[in-house]
Amino acid sequence: MGHARGTPAIIGCALSVFLCAGTWKLNGKPVPDSAWAKSDGAFGAELVFTDKPEELFAAWEKPGPAVLISEVGKAMRGKPIVGVIFFAGCAKNEQGNCDATVTFLILAPDGKHYGKPQSGELWTGKPPPEEGQMQLSVGNIGVVIEPNDALGSYTGVAEIRDNVSKKKMVLERKFEAVEASKKD
Repeated sequence: MGHARGTPAIIGCALSVFLCAGTWKLNGKPVPDSAWAKSDGAFGAELVFTDKPEELFAAWEKPGPAVLISEVGKAMRGKPIVGVIFFAGCAKNEQGNCDATVTFLILAPDGKHYGKPQSGELWTGKPPPEEGQMQLSVGNIGVVIEPNDALGSYTGVAEIRDNVSKKKMVLERKFEAVEASKKD
């Protein structure tokens, strides 16, 4: 499932859409749920693919008001991309901590599974993000389109479960697998 990171700092995130007080907002206005960003009360999540995961993880560890990411909609053959979840509002258990998990799956252009589903931690045994703040998931999924893999539209799927509140949401985000250009 990719990176194991320590407990990242909980900070606000400069994404195109963000969660504030239980509602996804864009330029301060509520945004309806989409396939890739949903909320259920205060619990909300967004699936993002990046081609610079190391930069994202390093930036996330540093204190500051925002983290800028290199978000991509294409996966060049042979070049890795990583899917991560930004979330907020997971419920507290009796110890005051979240218990939230994620299962990632990639679907190939023909709709078949591309690799095996990968289950892991969204945020477990740690306090929830403060109201109006987002957190980066612990678990993530890396994808590399290999030489014999089909080009075309792939779908990343993230099934998220808040095991305390029993809320569940499924996020889907498409990306195009393309040939790498000579200059890449």
